[in-house]
Formats: sequence, C-alpha cells, structure tokens
Amino acid sequence: MSSTVSRSAALSATEIQEHYGTDRTTAEVIRHALEHIAVQMQIKINTGSLSPALSEMNDFGIGLLAPRDEAADLDFDAIAMGTAAPGHYVINQFYARMAIEHWGAERFRPGDVLLYNDPFRGGSHINDVGTVMPIFVDGALMGFAAAITHWLDIGGPVPTGFGPGVQHDMYAEGLRISPRLLYQEGELVRETLELFTTQTRIPDISVNDLQVIKAALAMGVDMISGYVRRYGPAAYTGAIRYTLDYNERAMRLALARIPDGDYTAEDQLDNNMDGDPMPIRCTVRKRGMEVEVDFSGSSREEWGGYACTWSDAVTAAHLGLQVVVPETISANAGAYRPVQVVTPAGNCLHALPPMSTNAGHVMFGQKAISVTKAAFAKAMPELAVAEHYDDVALFSFAGVDDRAGMPTPFVYLRIFMGPFGGHAEGDGCGYMFVEGGNCVEPSVELDEETYPILQLAREFVTDTAGAGKHRGGPATRVLLSPLVDAESFYQLDQCRQETIGVLGGTGGAKAAITVHRNGLDDWLAGRELGDPEVLAGIADASGRLTDSEDEPGAEFRLSKRAGVRFQARDLVLYQVAGGAGCGDPSARDPEAVRADVRNEILTSETARTTYGHDGR
Repeated sequence: MSSTVSRSAALSATEIQEHYGTDRTTAEVIRHALEHIAVQMQIKINTGSLSPALSEMNDFGIGLLAPRDEAADLDFDAIAMGTAAPGHYVINQFYARMAIEHWGAERFRPGDVLLYNDPFRGGSHINDVGTVMPIFVDGALMGFAAAITHWLDIGGPVPTGFGPGVQHDMYAEGLRISPRLLYQEGELVRETLELFTTQTRIPDISVNDLQVIKAALAMGVDMISGYVRRYGPAAYTGAIRYTLDYNERAMRLALARIPDGDYTAEDQLDNNMDGDPMPIRCTVRKRGMEVEVDFSGSSREEWGGYACTWSDAVTAAHLGLQVVVPETISANAGAYRPVQVVTPAGNCLHALPPMSTNAGHVMFGQKAISVTKAAFAKAMPELAVAEHYDDVALFSFAGVDDRAGMPTPFVYLRIFMGPFGGHAEGDGCGYMFVEGGNCVEPSVELDEETYPILQLAREFVTDTAGAGKHRGGPATRVLLSPLVDAESFYQLDQCRQETIGVLGGTGGAKAAITVHRNGLDDWLAGRELGDPEVLAGIADASGRLTDSEDEPGAEFRLSKRAGVRFQARDLVLYQVAGGAGCGDPSARDPEAVRADVRNEILTSETARTTYGHDGR
C-alpha cells in the first residue's frame, strides 16, 4: 500500500481516483459486490449438495481470487470469501495459488476446473478438496473462483479420514490428489470423477456434489464477468486494489489501538499418540500498525496425526487476531498484510512430509487460534476473554445401515458445539462453534432419518461453568446410540485440564466421553444405568470418571482415538468442557447468580460456595 494513502479506512473521492484509477462509486460498488458474489456462491453449495457437511454444516470455504498482475501488485490474492468456515479463508488463497502455479496459469481455458487435495501444497488436510475455475473475460484472465469443500470420506483405512494415533503418516490418510482437471473446457473429466466414485465409501454423493461445486464456481465466474464488462478491466482491477487496501487500512487502524509490546500465552493438547500432553506456545510482538505471531517453542510434530500444516497455523494467527479486535474486518488478503507469522519447520504447527495432518488440522488449528487470542488479550484488559471448550469436537459412527432391507455403507460425522468463556463485557455464550468454523449442526430429525443413529439428549450440564464476574457457558452433553454395530473415531480436548480463566476467573469442568454398554433398553425403560465405562478422560482405580490424575491408581484415557468399536444399542455420553470465567467471582452481580440458579446453570450449594450466597 502506498505510504501516501490516508490513514483513514475511508478515502476521499480524489484519493481513490488518484491511486486506483476509478471513481469512488465504482470502487465501492465492486467492493461490496465481491462479498455478495462470494455469499451467493456459498448458497449455491448449501442448496445443491447432498453431503450434510456442505448442505447443513457449512464445512467449506468459497470465494474469489484476483488475477496475477505484477504492475498492480496482485498475485492471485483472496479478494472476497463467503461466510462459511473461517478456517478456510486464508488457506483458500495459499491452496489455490500453489495449485495454479503447479498446473500453470497459462494452461487454463474457459470452463476448466482444477481439483486438488494435497495438504503440503498450502492446504489443511486431504478431506478438504480444493477447486479453482478461471475467470476469462474477452480472452483475458481476470482471476479465479476458488473453493475448499470437506468430504465426509476420502478413502483410506479409517472411515471419515480422521485417524489420530492410527494414521502414522500421510500415506495412511486416503486419496491424495495432485492438481488435475475435473472439468476441461466445461466437460466433466470421467477419470477424475472416478477417483471419488471408486475410492470412497459413500460414492453416491460424489457425482452430484462435484457438479454442484462446479456450478457454484461458474456462478462466480459469470457474475464477475458481468462486472468486468460493465465497468471495464481497468476499473475492475483498480477496484480490487482498492478493496484490498481498504481492508489493510482497517486492520492497521485496529492494530494501532493495541499497545506495543510482547505478549505470550501457552496451552496444551491433551495427548499425543503416547498419551503425553503437547504444549502450544504463542508470542505476539506488536509494533505500531504491524504484528508478528510466533509459535516457536511449541511441541515438535508427532507421528500418528499430531501435527498440522504451516497454512493452518497462519490461518489460526489471523483468526485469533480478528476475533479479539472490536472492529469487523472482511476476510481478504489486504487484512493479512500487516500480520507476519512464524512457524518453525518441524514443530506441531508446521508439519513436514510424510507426517499425517488429517486429524491434526482441527486439533492444532483450533489450539493455535486460542493461544493467539489469549496472547493478544493480555495487551488490553478490555480484550480479555476466557477459554472456551476449545476444540473441534468430533464424533463418528461408520458401518452398514440395514434398516431398509438393503445393506448400505454409511459414514456419520458430527461436530458438536459448546460454551464460550466469559469476557470483559459479559458472560460466555452457552452453545456455539469455535472460531475456525461457522458450522451448524444438522437437525436431530435429519440425523435419525438418514443414519441408524439415535440422539437421545442434548442438554446443558449444571455446575460446569467456570466462575467469574462474567461466568463461562455451561458444558453440553449429548447422548447417542447406534442401532447397528459401528466403528468410531472421536476427538475431544480439555479432558485432562480445565479451561483457563482470566483476570481471576476459574476454569470450567473437564470434558469426557463415557459409554454404557448395551444400555439403550435400560435407558428407555427408565432403569438405573450404573457407572459408565470411561473412554476419554480421567478414570480412578475402579474405572469411574474422576477429576484428578493425582489420585492413586488414576489414569488418563486418550481423548483422541480412531478404530473404536461400538455395539448396537450402546449408550455414548459425549460431554464438552465448560467455558472458563473472567474476573473475580466475588464481583458477580447477585441478580446474575440468582438467574443462574433459576436456570439450573448452578445449584444453590455451588452458588453458595462459589459466590457467597445460594441465589435465592
């Protein structure tokens, strides 16, 4: 960005004309149109796809890239993204750019769609399949439409593709695709399609969803082409530069309000493959209108899926910053310019081949967001926010659905949400997805109709919220039962340690996964179930769930596992961690305590011991 441009995010008409060669109205129309187009592309995938990961859960990212134009300082930059999973915003640019360069920008023709899923080419994990489509207007390449879509199954030995502790390296993850054409000049390439129809457990969705993705990209291409023809290539390119610089100015102004200094934070992942905790460290160095986010000192990468790619770490640094600054700043490459990220090669946030990253993408990406957020919050008390349930809480069942008399393979994957921590201005919310994904949960009715699964309960758990002037949200517990024998993978952090409070707030309750074997009939009849078996969490010497590893005979049971077997009619209880509190609990408003007791977030006894009165 030119140093002569005003430090205000909004420029005068004269400045816009001088620096971007277009008038203010055109620049603003195109700036807003880019975001509108990205959202329309997103809706196309929502409404046309068959996979619930895309139609219901929003586990994808889609948007637009600039052309490569050295004179205009453009290099396939992300210029607008839809509002689906934020974890894909920054990665989409890296992933697409490296695929374009591998293929060769000069080889693209109108109607081509390039497809790829190699995490070590700027991506995340192999379930996230990237696609790009060139935007040609009167023979000139004006950029690309780009998407990253999560596939429920990508082949390999583990249903869903997530195999913590089982996938020792990238060769055990599933189908890995170097950049190749899915569509060639508008025609579907059969050989590429067959990779999905012959190598995955659920091929029936592939034929539809690949075409839907192409249609969404084509919508973006058509809409951008209309704007280029209406305003001209020079005005369009000027408006793109204006859009990127606008967000850069907005981010720099937001950073300027944060005091200069070095700020550090540390957390840990529950376990690696051997059961040992894995520390994650972050140092934020803030100077003027720029910042460096440094993940040096974090654990080394570990076999078994305990690592993520550098592009995940870069994304986490940007998201951790964006969720603490009060300003709303749209996601494009301009906002990324003032932020530098350090991820030493070989640590858990910068995996090197042949490490597996399929499970680590979500494990470490989210932890990196949290430590970045915690480090920034130390700069200003008004930015303080306590830890939330802090994981992409995943659970799956996979097997054969025989309910209709025709055995059919199924892969059921759910991302459960949880509570956020209290913050400087209020209590943590009770149920929301972590910052890396604007994901939603499908309805219980849809789950039970589509899969041989019962979801018997989803409820808040009393006395699990971290205490503070502003408390955290209460933990959420889900009760599931498969109606057929099934294989499972699960991931749930914070089973080993409490979430972390700030400014005197306390941590929330720990997470856990337990099972009552063959317990469905007893539950339906209202009979006593007894103590469950602890799958993930701390078990005491007798096998009961407990809170401390320091008890004699207690052991921690891994909270990230694949290849776990369940029998039909087992009862699985999946409980995320409680959100931590912010501020001294003695400063909490008595009326808020009374409301918590009334709403069964607290019992009277806990209110008395924690806040000094029983809430009556």
